[in-house]
Amino acid sequence: MLMTILKTTFLAILFFVASTILAQNEGLPTNLFQQEFNAAYQQYPSIPKGVLEAVSFTTTRFQHLKNTQESCVGLPKTYGVMGLTLDGKGYFRNNLNYIAQVSGISITEIVDYPQQNIMAFAKAYVYEQGLLSPFPTQSQNISKVLANLSELPNNNLSQDYALNAHLYAVLSFMNNEKNQAFYQFSSYQLNLKAVFGEANLKVLSSNYIKISENEIKGDGGITYKGNPNNKSLDYPAAILDLTTCNFSSRSGTAISAVAIHTMQGSYAGSISWFKNCSANASAHYMLRSSDGQVTQMVLESDKGWHIGSENPYTIGLEHEGFINDSTWYTAAMYQSSANLVVDITQSGYGINPLRTAYFPWARTTSYNVSSIPGSCIKIKGHHHFPNQTHTDPGANWDWDYYFKLINDPTSNTTVNTNATGNAYDLGGATGNYTNDERTLFLIQPTNATSISLTVNQFDVEATWDYLYIYEGTTVFHPKIGEYTGTTIPSSINVNSGAVLIEFRSDCATAKAGYDIAWSSLITGVSQQKEAVFSVYPNPSTNKITINFKKPEKGILTITDLSGRVMQQVTLQSVATKLVDVSAFANGIYLIQFNKTVVKLFKH
Repeated sequence: MLMTILKTTFLAILFFVASTILAQNEGLPTNLFQQEFNAAYQQYPSIPKGVLEAVSFTTTRFQHLKNTQESCVGLPKTYGVMGLTLDGKGYFRNNLNYIAQVSGISITEIVDYPQQNIMAFAKAYVYEQGLLSPFPTQSQNISKVLANLSELPNNNLSQDYALNAHLYAVLSFMNNEKNQAFYQFSSYQLNLKAVFGEANLKVLSSNYIKISENEIKGDGGITYKGNPNNKSLDYPAAILDLTTCNFSSRSGTAISAVAIHTMQGSYAGSISWFKNCSANASAHYMLRSSDGQVTQMVLESDKGWHIGSENPYTIGLEHEGFINDSTWYTAAMYQSSANLVVDITQSGYGINPLRTAYFPWARTTSYNVSSIPGSCIKIKGHHHFPNQTHTDPGANWDWDYYFKLINDPTSNTTVNTNATGNAYDLGGATGNYTNDERTLFLIQPTNATSISLTVNQFDVEATWDYLYIYEGTTVFHPKIGEYTGTTIPSSINVNSGAVLIEFRSDCATAKAGYDIAWSSLITGVSQQKEAVFSVYPNPSTNKITINFKKPEKGILTITDLSGRVMQQVTLQSVATKLVDVSAFANGIYLIQFNKTVVKLFKH
């Protein structure tokens, strides 16, 4: 079936290319929707004029497709002036669904109304422009955006050729002077060689194409090389290695959640297993423990088979390792996973990164036992979804650390350097806090050596909303405590010149919140102590030298940002110590001796 669809796709695209050439001699179809195209360009001026017409000409010949006859060879239906695919039958990408999600225009409106069809595509085009790292030429930018918006898959040489044949037809239409004059758009001289490469361009522009299982050739025996950089269109940092089976259509269900899994196996083995059509299982992304490498196996627009009844609305992330062994959950994999989740939250699905599970009970609480955390939380573990029996990622997954990586641990921090004052949630002294609140309040009085906190009020939703207090300037410094409900010490004394208060609330039930007063012990600048040691080189790759102000005795500890001890070094009255960190994964670590903490950047 797939080979039939693929061959038909080639024929269809070759027909588009041929008919573009034919139109130059036989006359061009009338554009019945020029007014709608002009309105889209006016609203989104960053779109190159002519690109919308080129896509419409290539896919529909300026016809608004809706109730078309079924294809005799089983090709999926396309809809509207822009020829968008709603159900790709598990083979083509459902680009109509994606464009609806990104544009905010409903599927029904896109299917029924030409102006909405064009406007949704235009809005999605601008969205993709915003995600794009600009290429050197306009032609490369156009082709990259259109590849991201196309329904055509790109998993192997044949599919790569089909996609690029489509892009060639669109760009050639834009370059044609007769088209430019007839449809009244800009005069282009797009650099097609920069887009496709010299050899590939010769094949794409050939009059005769020969396609075999492992090779594509054009006139004169020139071989099509394909795209050497097989990168994901959904997440450019990922390697694209899509399974040809074990997935299906979302059937119009919107993406609204991310499921975190543990493979219970190896990265390579799991990738291989998901390509086994008898496995009946898959996830969208796979993450390697050692360095956080990401492989995409199912397009986000398609439904992966990773979480049973909850598949239609979720994106699944599988992490290498086993739930009973914490060493698999490396800082590199946590950071890579967090980066991927951030990208998903910025992809138009409406997933708020603050809706990440962070609760102290999240490690061990399963929905099928307690019915929490429920639908309010959008980024959560396999065991947090309804109708599940699995417990991954398990008790060793650090949800608090993961939340901090997904939600910038330094942005929007309020800093107060006064000797005394009061800290509040966003409700202030008298109002309730807000839903989905996350505030960071740093108390750092000038020249302070200690800070005393007095709790005047504390009333937050028990179990769901939490206050965290840290000794230091960031959420990665030592945690003094975490508090929920109405239980918190009435006073807290900190032998430090900085205290950070972090508050997090979930999606409902805002209460009075907190009012915490502080006072501080201030000393003169001349009395402040200098750092006990320095680190060189920093950033480092292999070994670091730690230089002390004077010979020191004691235990020096290196931890990752979650507090996991990576190495301890015993000092015996030394002023210099060489430490090997070559085995550490790339990331940020904390070197601690007595009360001095220095960040180490490993790369």
